[in-house]
Amino acid sequence: MKIIKKAFFIFVATLFLFSCKENSPLSDVELNNPGLVSPEITLSKHKNELGITNTSLKVYLNDKNNNSINLLKGSVELNNQPLGVHTEISGAPYYSFDNIQLVPKRKYQFDIKMADDKVYPCSIYSPEKSIGEFDVPEYHDRNTSLIVSWDKINIDDTECLIEIEGELGSEEIVLSTSQMKAGTCFITPALFNIVNKGEMQKDVLITLRSINYGKVDPRFNGGSIKIIESVSRQVSLGDGDFTKEDEKDYEAYRPK
Repeated sequence: MKIIKKAFFIFVATLFLFSCKENSPLSDVELNNPGLVSPEITLSKHKNELGITNTSLKVYLNDKNNNSINLLKGSVELNNQPLGVHTEISGAPYYSFDNIQLVPKRKYQFDIKMADDKVYPCSIYSPEKSIGEFDVPEYHDRNTSLIVSWDKINIDDTECLIEIEGELGSEEIVLSTSQMKAGTCFITPALFNIVNKGEMQKDVLITLRSINYGKVDPRFNGGSIKIIESVSRQVSLGDGDFTKEDEKDYEAYRPK
């Protein structure tokens, strides 16, 4: 088990960097050289703490300055279906597809066509199975280790981690293969103290995340293609068995 510390200011800085992605000057040029492009393809499926599932696809074609390109006289297709061009608030263009679904055991091939009509593929295979139930208690004593578990998760060629997020930042636990197979993970009280200090009852968000990587055409200037699936649960932390603090030895009301 490997723990990655993520301070709050690093999180904010990273968010700031992503928000500063702009429209590349190469969007005004007919590009034939894939070496000027670095694809960043992410297909993600997330189930939040309210049980709402959202699936999205974003394809950035970055230049050397990490600004994204809208290919002039070019295109991006997913399994022969053209992707539309959208724009971030910062003006950065990206390619996407409405109503995208993450289906197990499928091939997702992205064909990136340059201005000279030459096509460069990037592909990825979806996991054989999606994340199943992610069991996390609704309440927990911050002074004891929290046990979380899941019933199924893809193991082969998969990176898995658990993120604990509180008001002061977040921590990540990178799961080993044995932990992934066992389907359980212990979260120590020390991690709760890092992400959420104070004596008052506080909530933390715990997320199980799996990441799979695919292949990018080597003629591009690097890049990545990945599938990210995640499930989040919210936990209320307190001192002691506070779920029973207000219990009284009253007889239960029986409606007539």
